[in-house]
Parts: sequence; structure tokens; C-alpha cells
Amino acid sequence: MTDVILFHDGCNVCQSISATMTTTFAGENFNFESINLATQKERGSQAKSLGITRLPSLVIDGKVMRLEDHSPIEHYA
Repeated sequence: MTDVILFHDGCNVCQSISATMTTTFAGENFNFESINLATQKERGSQAKSLGITRLPSLVIDGKVMRLEDHSPIEHYA
């Protein structure tokens, strides 16, 4: 099982990415979670501990990939 987490800020671009990722990573081989830090601020420290500096970012098995880089993590953590 591959863990996939999308950390984002809930904007329209991020919501579109989340919808796409939900479809892409649906299935038995992936454990996908979409975390909107605008509404789940308690998860901001987790994002920072994983090395996320900009939103949105995708974490696949602990490796961070930045997507559509537009929001600093400091706004949420």
C-alpha cells in the first residue's frame, strides 16, 4: 500500500488537483488523503515535519513533490 497525501490550501486550483488525485489514486494500492490546511490547521505541523514549504504539495511514501506552487506553509502552520 502506497501512502499518498495532498496538502493544499483549499483554493479552486487545489480543489481541482484534489479531485483529480482522488480519482487517480483510488483503489487498493493507494492510501490517498487530501488535507485542506485552511480547514485542518492542526495538520500544518505534520506538513512542516514532512518538509513541505509551499502548497499544494503531494507526498508519496514520504517524498515531497510541489505542485502549482502558490502558497507558503507559514500561512497554515
